[in-house]
Amino acid sequence: MTGNAMTQVEWKRMATDPGRRGDHLPGATRMEITGTLQMQDIVQALGAEPDEQRCVEAGLEVLAMAGHPPARAVVSMGHGRLPALEFYVDAAVPTCCELDSTLQHAIASRFTSVLPPGLAVTVLPLAAYAQEAADEGKSFEADTLRTCARELLGRGGEMNQRLAVVCAYLSALHGVQAVAEQLGYLEQSLLAQGQEALSWRLRRHRSVEGRALAQALEGLSRAADGALYEFGTCYSAARASYQLEQMQRVHDRIACFRDTCRRCPEPRCAVCADTAC
Repeated sequence: MTGNAMTQVEWKRMATDPGRRGDHLPGATRMEITGTLQMQDIVQALGAEPDEQRCVEAGLEVLAMAGHPPARAVVSMGHGRLPALEFYVDAAVPTCCELDSTLQHAIASRFTSVLPPGLAVTVLPLAAYAQEAADEGKSFEADTLRTCARELLGRGGEMNQRLAVVCAYLSALHGVQAVAEQLGYLEQSLLAQGQEALSWRLRRHRSVEGRALAQALEGLSRAADGALYEFGTCYSAARASYQLEQMQRVHDRIACFRDTCRRCPEPRCAVCADTAC
């Protein structure tokens, strides 16, 4: 980076913790750039390939032509996820949506491959950053989503019932992720971070509890997919209630699995190999 850029750009680097608000996947790196945003600063933060540089260039050009220079840029990267660049603009939500639409069209015109670009670029209102920064560092508990799931189910109506099942899955996912993070020796997983990798990490624990917890979480994941995407039939309150009960049982399994890990921290010892709660 040039000396001039250093006087204009403030850098923040943080490895996100699983318990922090908004962290759906672990191991993400977030870099924030403020001040006078230069193309080379963003490219250096990304370690960008030529195609990614073209995405950055498109974003800066669109915003410059519209007279809305970004006040802040946030780069997010993590194992198994597409690098993302968020431009925060001091403008109202409809304006930001229009700018984002123009940006996506500009990127689409520059990339004719059937493969998506290697960088996701978005335009967001600066007000969103300010509100989210105010909550930064607050812990996000699985119980919050569990309560949300029950409240949605209590309101009635098919859409609320579908959303309740999604919240139930997210509650279980958050709880399982928290306990899996305690298994430091499983960080060597070669799979990308996410649902599949999380199930793999639990199965590699080589215990009945770990495998049962992985299967239960996978069941809730399938249920959430069905609630989100399958609209050919009615999604009944009885089905949603069933999935919320399954959510509670997953949380019970999480407690059981945590106890197993306390009794036997090594994944291959005799105690853990074939015991059940």
